[in-house]
Amino acid sequence: MTYGYNKRLGIVAGIMLLLVFAAVLITVLSGISHQDEKRVQIVASFLPVYNAAIQVTDGVEGVEVKNLVPPQNGCLHDYQLTPENVIALSKADALIINGAGAESFLGDLHSQYADLKVIDTSEGIALLEGIHHHHHEDEEEEHEEIINEHIWTSPSNYIKQIENLRDQLIRLDPVHAHQYRANAENYIAEIETVKAELAEAASSLPTKNCIIFHDSLAYFARELGFNILASLSTGEESVLSASELAEAVKTAALADKILLIYDDQYHTEYASVAQEASFSRTLRLNMAVASSTQGTDDVWLDAMRANIQILKDTDGD
Repeated sequence: MTYGYNKRLGIVAGIMLLLVFAAVLITVLSGISHQDEKRVQIVASFLPVYNAAIQVTDGVEGVEVKNLVPPQNGCLHDYQLTPENVIALSKADALIINGAGAESFLGDLHSQYADLKVIDTSEGIALLEGIHHHHHEDEEEEHEEIINEHIWTSPSNYIKQIENLRDQLIRLDPVHAHQYRANAENYIAEIETVKAELAEAASSLPTKNCIIFHDSLAYFARELGFNILASLSTGEESVLSASELAEAVKTAALADKILLIYDDQYHTEYASVAQEASFSRTLRLNMAVASSTQGTDDVWLDAMRANIQILKDTDGD
């Protein structure tokens, strides 16, 4: 009797031990499976580089890309990190940034996230000086040198950013190197097509003399061969000083034909600048810095295609 009982007890104990082992094994395997599912966690700082990352990582298994700054935000000058941002950064394997000083809101990343790989997409791009921003209270203030961070608005620069991103992702995740290369190659081909269409549309404009009203337009205008006669700052609580306005009126009058070009995030409030010119047109262009939605649609290509149509519709009559 005792022998039979002990035997049954041993069998039950053995079965329970097997069940425990199976549970542990399932937990381990499911953990590995989950890790494989989201093997590489990537955070992009804001919309232009998030858009680039989505295109270059398209279809790559196990890679997740998150956007740090909401797509509706636009420029980053007043942005502050949220608790959700801090959590995302703490879990990330890599952070993709525009660079050129755009992400000053991130502070000293190295001291906070020592193991976080930062992919700076601005490497190797020639940077322009930024426009000095005037506020109501600082018309007499001395200005320090600033850099124009809006590099993605130039098709050639955006291609370079895609190439930088591709190369760094291959270093981070060499297993999928062929996919990153193929995605980048296909995307660059699309950008090249849009670049050619922009150049063709710009070539038919009644004049290339222009005044731009935001930093974001400088790289775009330079690439398309615009003659930038004045660079002024509007939006983001910036205002034009009386002396700037007077100088702009003179500049437009001397040019005789002038385009007033605005970033479409901001109002077109300085039509009077062209009051003494014989011909003027106002253009509101999309610089792909903000979007009402965040999905898999290509924000950059959509913006530039819209700009192509605007340039085509700008006649000299």
